Amino acid sequence: MTQRADLVLLGNRIWYLPDGVYNLQCIARTRRGPRCRRPVEGSQIAYWSQMRSTQGLITVYDLGGPENETLRRWREQHCELHDTPDVVDFSSPEWEPFDPVRHAAVVTSLEEQVAEYTRRLRRDITEEWQPWSPIPM
Repeated sequence: MTQRADLVLLGNRIWYLPDGVYNLQCIARTRRGPRCRRPVEGSQIAYWSQMRSTQGLITVYDLGGPENETLRRWREQHCELHDTPDVVDFSSPEWEPFDPVRHAAVVTSLEEQVAEYTRRLRRDITEEWQPWSPIPM
C-alpha cells in the first residue's frame, strides 16, 4: 500500500504532509528513548474540504481557524499523551509549507476536475434511449 500525501489547514496556513494525515506519528521521545509510535490523531477531529490554489483545486484536512490547543498540538506533532510542556522531541516535525508548484501531485487542475465530473455524469448513461412524452391529463 502506497502512502498518500495530504494537505492540512492549520489556522491560516496550509501544510504538506508527505505520508498523509492518518500516518502522522508523534515525534516525542518516550521515557525509554525511542520515538513514540502513537498517531497524532486518534479519530477524525476535522473535516475535508476543497479549496482553490493558484494551480488548481486542492483538498485539505481543515482543523479550523483560530489558535487552540488542538492546532498547537498538531503543529508540534504530539499525540494526546505527549501534549505536555516538558516533552522532549525525538525528531523535527514533518510539516512542509504547501507550495502548489513543488507539491503539484496533490493539486487537481480545472481540466481534470471537469473531466472527472463529466465521467461521473456519463457513468450511468447507456446507448439505449427511451422516448419521453408527457402523460396526457
